[in-house]
Amino acid sequence: MKTSTRVWIVSILCFLLVLPLAGASAEGLRFSMAGFDGDKSSHQWETNAFFSRMEARTGIGFTFEQYTDYDKWQEAKARMFGEGPLPEVLFKAELTTPELVEYTDSGKLLDLKPLLAQNAPNLWALLQENPQWLEAITLPNGKIGALPGLNPLPPQNAMWINQKWLDKLGLAMPASAESLKAVLQAFLQGDPNQNGKRDEIPLGFLGVWDLKFLSHAFGVVVNDYNIYLDQEGQVRFWPLEDGFFEMLAYLRELQQEKLLDPNGFYLSDALRSSGEKDAPAVYGVFFGPNPLSLMGYDQARDYVLLPPLAYHGQQVYRELEGEITRGTFALTSACKDPAAMLYWVDVLYTAEGAVEAMAGTQDADYTVDADGRWNFTADLSTMGVSALNDLSVYDSGNMPWLFPLEFYNRYDQEGVVSINSQLAILKPYLRKPFPIFQFTGEQSREVLGIQNELGKMVDEGFARFVLGQRELTHESMESFRQELREHGADRMTAFWQKMATQ
Repeated sequence: MKTSTRVWIVSILCFLLVLPLAGASAEGLRFSMAGFDGDKSSHQWETNAFFSRMEARTGIGFTFEQYTDYDKWQEAKARMFGEGPLPEVLFKAELTTPELVEYTDSGKLLDLKPLLAQNAPNLWALLQENPQWLEAITLPNGKIGALPGLNPLPPQNAMWINQKWLDKLGLAMPASAESLKAVLQAFLQGDPNQNGKRDEIPLGFLGVWDLKFLSHAFGVVVNDYNIYLDQEGQVRFWPLEDGFFEMLAYLRELQQEKLLDPNGFYLSDALRSSGEKDAPAVYGVFFGPNPLSLMGYDQARDYVLLPPLAYHGQQVYRELEGEITRGTFALTSACKDPAAMLYWVDVLYTAEGAVEAMAGTQDADYTVDADGRWNFTADLSTMGVSALNDLSVYDSGNMPWLFPLEFYNRYDQEGVVSINSQLAILKPYLRKPFPIFQFTGEQSREVLGIQNELGKMVDEGFARFVLGQRELTHESMESFRQELREHGADRMTAFWQKMATQ
């Protein structure tokens, strides 16, 4: 995989060559745009400065149909591609591979592949430099129905540990499952937050999905279908493997010793979040994209990334999201000028265009000091989050662009710099459980037909074993595995083996 530095060099060169100038040939064009801005979005596309800046640069404006409820967006897509009418542009589109295949085959979505070299030269240069990106967005039918979001350092569901607690108790960073258990025991018993109460939660998590990321401490990383591809090219259904039993036994011990969050199988992320600025820290270790997703900055700065735990001397960790986010931008058959719209979106695949999309206009919206560090001109502590909500739309939903990582890392906020430097520690250990693939509509229906029942059975069994609601013995595990086979485990394995062979 290419380094982020090389990506940025290519991006900057592309910008110097072909970044569109304001008011170029598309002057005065207006298009209809629809999309999903994310469930937690507070943006208003009609008034957001991102679209105003893009119009000033390209001469292209929009009428908007914006959604902030995922289910309603799914309903809207079905209506648009059913009885219609189709918008011209889908932005932050959340288009799945089966949708892209179906609608490019029917002609309702345009095949963008033959249009990119001429009309989106910045993106095309990136795809030529990184052929794995081009492969990832090319559909099984050979077409490109949607453009991607590109991020050299994508979000991960990492493990974060309270370094302040480690220091307070004189503990070393855990390096294996057993040393992690010892640290969690010390967190529970040692009152590291110094409030005189045993209110510490040694290991915080949200459901089975989070806990499965601990599979790395037992030598494997698995996808959401509980599948991984071994070094010999054989597909393994993890619940049928010895490591699954080993991990459940480990978690059962943590549960019995009160080292797991007692509400971990029941809480939502919103309820888990700590909203009190001065409240004492309660989490020793937790899963998440970064500490700021769970707590305020004052607490978050005490946490550092927990490097992958070693298993027989090997360290691996599941790569949650690759550098590619697919399905973010598409043009429909209703689009009156595809070339103009590709010209518009191509700005976002340049260094300058992406920086402007994130932070606005230099000097007006942000300033850069002599050391290259930047900050917003507004006092965000007094203006609140509404100032950022009106400035950009990058922080919710999935937009088409090349994330400006180098610029982002120069933000004059030590917490941001620290988090990204911590996440970079994970990069050498990240492994995909299964190679990049795209389902056809038929394949998607087949695997979901198995997963809807089998996946639920795995997760429910996982939770019951950990909670002690089902006895965990070799005999009970074999009985559980037989139940899984009866509900499609072998069919699931065969499906993925066929995918691997293809």
